[in-house]
Order: sequence, then C-alpha cells, then structure tokens
Amino acid sequence: MARPDSLEQDSLTPDRFGHCPALWLALPLLLGCSLDAWIGIDPGLWLLSGAVAGVVAWAGRSRALLASVMLAIAGTCLGAAWHQLRTPPQDIPAVRRPFVELPVMIERASPRSDGEGWTGLGWITERDGPYFRRRVALSARGDCPAEGAELMLAGGLVAITADVVGYDAWLRSQGATLKLRGGRVLGELAPASGFARWRQAQQRRLDAWLRNMPWNDPDGGALLAATMLGRTALLPAEAKAAFATTGTLHLFAISGLHIAGMAAALLWLTRRARLPEIPAGVAILALLWLYVQVTGASPSSVRAWIMAAFLWGGRVGERDTPALQSLALACAVTLLLSPEACADAGFQLSYAAVLGIIVAGGPAAELCARPTEEERLTPVAAQTAAQRLRWRARKFLLGGLCVSLAASMAGAPLTLGLFGKASWGGVLVNLVLVPLSEIPLMLGMASVACSPLDWLAGPASWINGFAGAWLHGMTWIAQACAKLPGLNLELSLPQRWLGPAGGALLAATFLAQAQSKSLLRLLGVPAAGLAVWLLLVFLLRALS
Repeated sequence: MARPDSLEQDSLTPDRFGHCPALWLALPLLLGCSLDAWIGIDPGLWLLSGAVAGVVAWAGRSRALLASVMLAIAGTCLGAAWHQLRTPPQDIPAVRRPFVELPVMIERASPRSDGEGWTGLGWITERDGPYFRRRVALSARGDCPAEGAELMLAGGLVAITADVVGYDAWLRSQGATLKLRGGRVLGELAPASGFARWRQAQQRRLDAWLRNMPWNDPDGGALLAATMLGRTALLPAEAKAAFATTGTLHLFAISGLHIAGMAAALLWLTRRARLPEIPAGVAILALLWLYVQVTGASPSSVRAWIMAAFLWGGRVGERDTPALQSLALACAVTLLLSPEACADAGFQLSYAAVLGIIVAGGPAAELCARPTEEERLTPVAAQTAAQRLRWRARKFLLGGLCVSLAASMAGAPLTLGLFGKASWGGVLVNLVLVPLSEIPLMLGMASVACSPLDWLAGPASWINGFAGAWLHGMTWIAQACAKLPGLNLELSLPQRWLGPAGGALLAATFLAQAQSKSLLRLLGVPAAGLAVWLLLVFLLRALS
C-alpha cells in the first residue's frame, strides 16, 4: 500500500493521523508548555520522564498504539522542559526595598498614548541580585527606548501576586512577576541593535505618516494608525470601548486579514510586472516579515506570516499544504522560539479563532455555498440580475455567519476566562464590520506604499483622509451596536483554569468534526461542547 501523503486534507482520520508531522510536533509541544506553565515542575524531572517515554516508545515500536502514546508523552515532557528552561522564574519574589536601581534588558516598549513616558516589559540582568532573569513590567518617564537596549532604571518595585485581575493578570500571563512604577532612566548600559533602532524609527515615521490628513482629524488619524500598526492603545477611548463591546477589536490587530491582503496586492503587482515567481515570492515574504517586525511582531502577526510562508513554500514545491497543517507548523515554530507564548492571551485567542475557522467555519461556509436546486435548474442564459444578486448575498451572509460563529465559539471560553465577558452579538456585528474593514486596510496599504517618497505625502494625506472617514463610519456602527441590550455574556469564572480547559475542550471538538460533511456536526457539536462547558461553570459557581 502506498504511503499516505502527510499533507493530505484527510490527514486527521485515524488511519492517517500518524502521518501528520505538524500536528505530532505542535500538539505535544503546546500541551507540555501549558502543563509547565500551570504546575511548574523542575526541568530535570521533565527530561527524565521524556527520556523514559522515548525509550518505551522505541522498545514498543512494533505496537503502534503503545509507541504513539509514549511518543506523545515524550514530546509533551520535552516541551514542558523547554518551557521551564526558557521561562523566567514564576515564583512570587519578596521585595524588601520599595525603591530600587536595576539593570534591565528591554524586551518590549511602546510610548504611552498620552505621550507621558512609555511602558513595556524587560528582564533583570543583575546576576548577583535576588531578581536575576525575572521579567518585570515597566512604566517610566522619558523617551521610549528601542527593544534590546540595556538600561539602568530606578523606581518603585512591587511584586505581582498570583491572584491578581485585570491588567496585572495580563502581565502575569506574559511571565512578569515584578512591576517597576514611576521609573526613571539613569543611563544606558548597552545600546540596542541597529535593526531594533531602525524598526523603532520606522514605526514612529509610519505613525506620523498615517496621521497626516488634509483636514484636522486626530481621531481619524489615530484609527488609521491603529489599523495599520496593530496598536489598540492608539484608539480613541470611546472607539476602543465600542469595538471591545461588539467583539470586533481584533480588526485592529495585525493578523491574517492584514498579511493576506498585503500578500494578494503584492502578488498582483508582481504578476502584472511579469516577475519570476520564486524570487518575487521570496521578496514578498521578506517585505511582509519587515512589516511584522516594524508593527511589533505580535503572536497573531507572526502566526499569519509563518502560515503564509508555509503555504507559499508548499505551492512552490508543488505540494499543497492544507491550512490546518500550516497552522500547526506556525504554532510549533512559535513555541520553539518563545515557549512562554503559550500563556499569552493574543497567542491563545489567535490560534483558537483560526483553528475554528479552518476546521469548521470554512468547511461550513463551503457547504452553504453549494448551489441550490433553483440555481442548478436555471440555465445561465435565463438567470436574471436579481437572481444572481440574491444567490450571492445568500452565500455571503451564510458563509460569513458560519466563519464568525466558529471563531466566536472557539474563543468564547478563553475570552470569558481572560476578560469575564464575551460578545455573542459580535457574531453578527463581524458580518458587517469585517468586510468594511477591507477598505481602510487597502487605503492604508496604498498610503504606506507612498511613504518612502516624500513627494507623495500630498496624495497620501488624501488617502489617509478617506480611510479615516471610513473608519469613523465603522466606529459609528460599532457604537450603535454596542448600545443594544444583551450583546455581551458577562460571566466570571470560579476557577482560572476553566478558561484554558474550555478552550482545549472546544479545540478537541472542532478537530473531532474536521472531516465531517454535515453542517449540523461541523458547528453543532462544538456548540454542544460549549454548552456543556458553560453548564459546568454555572455548576461550579453554585457550589463555590
């Protein structure tokens, strides 16, 4: 019997699952990193357990089930050990002096929206001190430093406890156990790399470029800058609240919507110019990688770029790479480079939503797009414009509803666990705002393409103006929808682990139905899994 193609679309069926290298790499690695983030066992024990499981898998290789289980356990243990070795210490430190002077390597930094200083994350480099290698959340005055710079900072130091909520809970999810408030830069111990400084300069230049309008419209400029740079902190407060309430704040995160749109536009230009396919593809990927880096390399943007790279590589190699395999490869690469990303809210929500779209939303949309009996029996010559418009509207609305519903269900447990509320109405609001968001995105791309040439600043300002006006219209729609009653489900979870556990349950139900050709099973089974999880949450709330 011929060996099954490891990248075939039906590779999730039981007889082919063993030939899915991407899933065999990503799932144990993700499980191991998550387990260590939860319980935190010494890496030596993880390595020993992984080695024992690997030996058992080798010894029992003639028994497929035993070898597969042991191989999965070995991968999980090695992933947990890798997470333990790369993640900063997570125990709560004792802060003896409230005011300290510490050397800190800047990992992430961004200016405040009000222009008063900057915030970010860094890790402490003082080897002889009690806080070595700990990640610290920073809030300081002065100019925003470039990532990779080592600074001597002074300020008030406090520990971030394990039972925090809100912003501090997000800081804990980033691996930070300390917070430096009212910071002041005493000096620079080591400069950032040339690339980091260039990246920071380009981000500032693009921010200023996108805010340039032919009329006075600071809010429109902020909306466009937030759209193209993926910084929700730039959004006006009222607009940010409206988009968050309607579950459409993801429109301002650099994700597959941005990367796919830019890739499509660049591919169209290269084909019109009749450039060689492979060199043009490499150049496009390089440009997209620079864009991802300039905008901050968020988990969603890195995931989208890696998926695009694998999809393009499979196409060039004449071996079609399914989107699910590309998602698994992107997850594995991200965790190998940064295992602590498993606890990041952006990582969790991005991968959960895309998984739901790939394995359920997309296939369900294809089922809804199948021709009706009327379409099949009506000759092309006899079709009227009204009929064609009605058929296209049906496919668009039903397909968009399937995709939006799958993404919302997949991320609901995580959203409730992280923020205490989830927008059910966002399923419908996304049907309106997601297509509308393509217009300012395309206009923003055109404006960014003009940015290398200063003499194009005039035309670019008018492009920015039209994009800003369009975004004002989207904001008005979001604000109007946010006033509708019953738009959000507000539910505080009695236990923090219920959010990730619910996300894992939904992921399992989505994967279990990935090969189904039934619309009811594709979306109904995950909906039933979500209902069971909600019932468990309400039961635990009643008992607590």
